[in-house]
Amino acid sequence: MRFKTVQKATYPKHNKSRTHHKPIEKIDAPAIMVFPMSMHLGAPAKPVVAVGDKVKVGTLLGEAQGFISANVLSSVSGEVISIEERDVLSDVYTCVIIKNDGEYTEEPPFPEAGDNVDPALVPELIKRAGISGMGGATFPTNVKMSPPKDKKIDTLILNGAECEPYSTSDLRTMIEYADEIIEGVRVIDSVFNVDKVFIGIEDNAKEAGEALRKAAEGYDKVEIKVLEAKYPQGSEKQLIENCTGRQVPAGGLPADIGCVVSNVGTFQMIYRAVRLGKPMVERVCTISGTPIADPKNLLVRLGTPIDDVIDFCGGFQEAPRKVIHGGPMMGKTIKDGAIPISKGTTHVTFLTAEEVEDEERMDCIRCSECINVCPVSLQPILISNAYERGDIEKAEQLGAMDCIECGNCSYICPSKIPLLDNIRKAKTAIRQNVKAV
Repeated sequence: MRFKTVQKATYPKHNKSRTHHKPIEKIDAPAIMVFPMSMHLGAPAKPVVAVGDKVKVGTLLGEAQGFISANVLSSVSGEVISIEERDVLSDVYTCVIIKNDGEYTEEPPFPEAGDNVDPALVPELIKRAGISGMGGATFPTNVKMSPPKDKKIDTLILNGAECEPYSTSDLRTMIEYADEIIEGVRVIDSVFNVDKVFIGIEDNAKEAGEALRKAAEGYDKVEIKVLEAKYPQGSEKQLIENCTGRQVPAGGLPADIGCVVSNVGTFQMIYRAVRLGKPMVERVCTISGTPIADPKNLLVRLGTPIDDVIDFCGGFQEAPRKVIHGGPMMGKTIKDGAIPISKGTTHVTFLTAEEVEDEERMDCIRCSECINVCPVSLQPILISNAYERGDIEKAEQLGAMDCIECGNCSYICPSKIPLLDNIRKAKTAIRQNVKAV
């Protein structure tokens, strides 16, 4: 079984001090908003608006297509001025461009929402709200909350183990919105009637644990699990084992062992969708890194270009060499500030030239460090080699699809081989091969 050893880890610097204690601030949306039809894992949404259409906050812009997909809804009111193809995070997606009228007129709340929602309706309201996992993976939440009927779910796990450097968006969400998170748990508990609820946090976020513990007073199923701050403590399979002692089998899913896992912010959005009837149109994200003049934790409307967020943080005190959507371990480098904040934007990280190692790639020195730190016991260098020589079948045989994309291998590699990038590309090629069959 591939997942025998899941406690391998690295200890990158946290780099959270500049935003750890900063309360969430709300940023006004700019005049032009950009909504990619793929803010989630799975099939892109299909645009259901046309140029010239008037929209409100919560108007459906893109409708989910297929089982693994998610709705995209407007976060502002205004007018659709363009529907065009744009390069977003190294891929080209259809984007709906909206001119914000600044009025923020809202669609009516979902009529079925309220304090006494039929549990059978919960996944549908989550789908209607366009909720995707907010920890970065963006898996459509309604799918996760609708496991096969033969899978008995007895445990909920809230992922508050914010192990990626620089990010404090989950920390601040747990501290400032603890009551909403716990109410979201109660919503999902009404669906599954679980035996236990674990909330996993790292030991550098104990204030969050205290806030959640207070919010959950009298709710005996809830246990705050304080875990060592290490990377990748927040990976789903590792978190499951550390909270429950159970292991997800190779190729399996958490539901196979009775668990459902979601980010703490996702539970907050579930509360808002089911109890208040509100769609997912905004999220908390951290804007940080040495170049940023005034790093912040921000509540940002989805579709806000990153350039506008930079301006709100006072711009740069020195020019960044690298900008990452996410963090230095799992994030993707971006070169265009027009890319918008989306459902999976936990944070945006800016690094100086001094912080970016420009060492040239060398040949593998066979040190085995990438194997030593892989939390799912893969052989990253062999998968990378297979991809680079075009042997996608071999990459699949070596377990490329089991990679959790934590980035430990690239982080530790002394030869600067782009292991994570190659494995991601191998996974894409494998999926394409499956579609072609």
